[in-house]
Amino acid sequence: MEQFFESLPRWANALFFLLGMAVITKGADLFTDSAVRLAELSRIPKVIIGATVVSLATTAPEFSVSFVAALLNRPQTTIGNAIGSTICNIGLILGSCVLVRAASSEKKIVLQQGIFMLAAAIGVTVFSLGGTLEPWAGVILIGLLGGYIYYSYSTAMRIRRAKGSTLVAEKPGKGTDEALAQVFSNPHPPGQSLSRELGLVMAGGAAVVIGSILLVQNAAILARWLGIPELIIGLTLVALGTSLPEYVTAFTSTLKGHSDLGVGNIIGANFLDIAWVIGFSSLVRPLPIERQTLVLDYPFMLLLMGLLVYFGSRNSKIERLQGGKLFAVYILYLVLMFSLFV
Repeated sequence: MEQFFESLPRWANALFFLLGMAVITKGADLFTDSAVRLAELSRIPKVIIGATVVSLATTAPEFSVSFVAALLNRPQTTIGNAIGSTICNIGLILGSCVLVRAASSEKKIVLQQGIFMLAAAIGVTVFSLGGTLEPWAGVILIGLLGGYIYYSYSTAMRIRRAKGSTLVAEKPGKGTDEALAQVFSNPHPPGQSLSRELGLVMAGGAAVVIGSILLVQNAAILARWLGIPELIIGLTLVALGTSLPEYVTAFTSTLKGHSDLGVGNIIGANFLDIAWVIGFSSLVRPLPIERQTLVLDYPFMLLLMGLLVYFGSRNSKIERLQGGKLFAVYILYLVLMFSLFV
């Protein structure tokens, strides 16, 4: 695909760049609205929808970039893209979004989902201490992914049934199973259905991913054409580009007053960046871990994840000041990276 875009005139690259921005914006709008309606219709908390359905779609760019890089024997791109995205997701994306508006959070769910995120982060750090991430470590991470999916599904169904039981109590004279069947057989207004909203979520997610590919591919070409060094392109466009779906989804969710969806998406995306992206990529070949990753990237990843879980599980909101702290940690990370390793 990159060769195709390289063969185009530069005005066409600029046009595709702008088209990517438009597709991302429209896709994120559709994505957010449909995910919210899906949560309401299914009686599943938006934070769980954000941490599962939304996160799987928005993490697709990271997976495709890292997995292909592993196949092409470019392990540092695999590790750097995945770990860099987790840092970017919390420090830059969530931090800047919360600076615009405080983000609501469901304390118990943030803590529960956050434990999985931290477990994956601590796991990949420990597995990397020997200097190489072996395939057996990937198997463990994928096992953790299976546990996360099962736990999220079980939690969602338990909450859904509890909410259904509340409605059952308002339907005297019916057995529990019969009343629940009636509650869930028509729980939504005319013109809306779970299958329709799930389809719209998938369509919106696909648009965000396609738009991100258009933007990143053509932005890199335009940057090289303008004489910007490849290193700067890699440190900025690739890392931010693969996290763009999370950024647009979180920012759009915040503006629409559904910030708990964005928080859930960030937590879920970070977990998937490690368990899904690194887990499957490490099955392709052992991934060597550089000193920078061990002494800088991993510590800042763990710090930002710990702060997110702490802030989100203490109160019903992540305040703007706390968002500023997350953003400040991200800036400090960039300063140290450029000062010590570039």
